[in-house]
Amino acid sequence: MPVEPIPCAPGGGGEPPGPSCCAPSIASTPLCLEDGSTILLVLRSACACDGAEPTPPEVVGWLDPVTGDFTEGPAPAGAGPCGADDCASVSLLRLCDQMPDGDCVPFLRHLVHDCDGAVTTSTDTTLDGLTAYTVTGVAGDCDDCPCGPSTKIIPLCDYLGPGPAPVVQFLRHLVYDCETGAVQEQTDTTLDGATPYTPVGEVAECGQCRPTLMCPTLLGLSGPESWTMPEGTESLAVTVACGPVTVTDCAGNATQINECGTGFTWAAPPGDCVPGRLCTPFTVDVPEGAAVYLNYLIPCDMRDVS
Repeated sequence: MPVEPIPCAPGGGGEPPGPSCCAPSIASTPLCLEDGSTILLVLRSACACDGAEPTPPEVVGWLDPVTGDFTEGPAPAGAGPCGADDCASVSLLRLCDQMPDGDCVPFLRHLVHDCDGAVTTSTDTTLDGLTAYTVTGVAGDCDDCPCGPSTKIIPLCDYLGPGPAPVVQFLRHLVYDCETGAVQEQTDTTLDGATPYTPVGEVAECGQCRPTLMCPTLLGLSGPESWTMPEGTESLAVTVACGPVTVTDCAGNATQINECGTGFTWAAPPGDCVPGRLCTPFTVDVPEGAAVYLNYLIPCDMRDVS
């Protein structure tokens, strides 16, 4: 027996922030009583999400197509498939009740057809397929309903610094005109969707590649002096003005440079949207009588580190 799924409609016509599921599916089929009258057996299938196999439909009750009354539970005793002389069939329509004030209320219309396909009776219910519904406006195609305000929730990030951090994630709630797309209302909340939030930095999409601002620093040392390279240094150039100068890298390898005017350079390749980092500890020891120039590149917020 075919069961027609009724898809969920996101609130206000907007797009949901995550995956959506189908609503429980509703179907009805005619049964005939011993006196020859017809009832509509109502079946419902549970919601199947993310491609899951739908469950078999279950009987939730039956409708009297004449009165529209719904009775919960199995069909009356003696009810069964209609014979050749009672070849009724049922079709299910999803319509909208278009009110004079412009509102549209979706509902289901159960149509009972005779053997020639002519409609003999019809019953209107809410979308649950069980509760009787009375049209108060004009029943018509839901596509003909006037376009009202639509809503959308967009996850954004508030970048508080010039680089990728610190950053605060929040939600932006938009109400817009579904015909023109013009935003009519905008509110920001934390990720709970309720607590108000006010951005204080630059608002942009999350996960953006935002470069860390790097600043060059030039330092001249004369002995006796010992310098330790700060954490986060991306590149370092050492120029010996007057030797000897001893350079010790993070592996513990010590190199003594005696020749004046000699220069060495180290640079770490950048990572995924972050600057490179030379490994530490890295020291330069300048004894008395020696001098050296250091030119290194570090994040600008570390310039006070020496």
